Amino acid sequence: MKMPEVLEHLPGVGPFIGRMSAGPEGPPPRREPTLTLANLDAMKLPATERQLGDGRTLVVRHPEPHPPRGPGLTVMTFNILLGGLRREALLAYFDELEAEGRMPDVLGLQEANVPISVLLSSRYGFHLAYFGHDGGPGARLINGKAFLSRHPLVDAAHFTYVISDAERAEAIRRRDGDVCELPEDRGALYVRLDVGGVPVVLYNLHHTLGDSGMNAQNLRQLNLLLHHREVPHAVVLGDFNANTAIKRGGSWLMAHLKTYDDTDTVEEYAVRYGDPHASVGDRGVGNIADPRLRHELHVLEQGLPETLAHATVANVRLAKDTVMSPKQACAELRSGHIQRGSEHWLRLQDIADCATLTSLPDEHGVVPATGKRFDNLYASPELEPVLFEVDRSTESSDHQPVIAHYRPRPVRAKDGAPPHRPGNPT
Repeated sequence: MKMPEVLEHLPGVGPFIGRMSAGPEGPPPRREPTLTLANLDAMKLPATERQLGDGRTLVVRHPEPHPPRGPGLTVMTFNILLGGLRREALLAYFDELEAEGRMPDVLGLQEANVPISVLLSSRYGFHLAYFGHDGGPGARLINGKAFLSRHPLVDAAHFTYVISDAERAEAIRRRDGDVCELPEDRGALYVRLDVGGVPVVLYNLHHTLGDSGMNAQNLRQLNLLLHHREVPHAVVLGDFNANTAIKRGGSWLMAHLKTYDDTDTVEEYAVRYGDPHASVGDRGVGNIADPRLRHELHVLEQGLPETLAHATVANVRLAKDTVMSPKQACAELRSGHIQRGSEHWLRLQDIADCATLTSLPDEHGVVPATGKRFDNLYASPELEPVLFEVDRSTESSDHQPVIAHYRPRPVRAKDGAPPHRPGNPT
């Protein structure tokens, strides 16, 4: 066991270790050009083999968007798997949300492509901001990200993280030549929305899988973006490709004593989950075992607290009309009536930790628990978190969609002027 993991559970030590090992701040992310198109038909051009885009942020404002549910802001993050690979199940899921009046006002999608983004925007009445890059000569592939919004879309841009060729080559060397997703660029798609008269900015990210150092750099550059934003109301969402449930290294003793609380340390994860076979190949604790990454996550949470930790209601949707809270799952696990390692135990363990990643079946056909909250939402204190929900009722991707609802809070002006209240003119 490394010394930082032994000490990190002590108050104040974890962040110090992260700062010492994080290295220089590095360059800021690069803002890509934005192109506003007249209609959704124009989004189909240019058509490319992967149809991920040409490195410009594409914006289309729907002529007749469906009205937001309101009041406030309901937002979803969802990695839809390679452009909606399970297309029939994906559309059935969104059809159900729309029919039941549960469709979020904003969808933040990862692994989106141009065709599925246009289809969802047209079918359900959303404004659209999209970014992706097919790669090719002189350019790196960037998997597609999309924001679909029923609130007015004011601005959009993609910020591409800057990773040097030398750093990328070193990361590949550490993997003994297995490139994984390391040749791809990563970044954050930014939008500014008008939510009932309140400006709100959102950042949709899809971070690096395969090297914890590059993943930590991704999060560090995101934190730079957030530090320089001009709008106080902000939401960060997406696929972190790191288990954001893990906050520190922890201690071996406490991991064995504190049974069936939420799994928030490396040591607890090792005790409870071992080495599950995750569908994305990120075995065991994965990227989050790196203290540098946990430090950057701590920095993010200092400014934009994790929605799950502060939401009035937190639950996991299991079927159309069935939900269970993480606290209820923990209570059932502590009851002593559930056989450890059983199918029911595995399902309860994932509910207790609000896991969003789905595993492949093992050799016995059993789907292990992952305990991995790759997909998450963080919001500035100016947005009151009312709901956090992991939706496990759909099998349309290898990730689970996560939904949150926020109420904007008044913001007090720095010069002592009266606070701006949501809905009032600025």
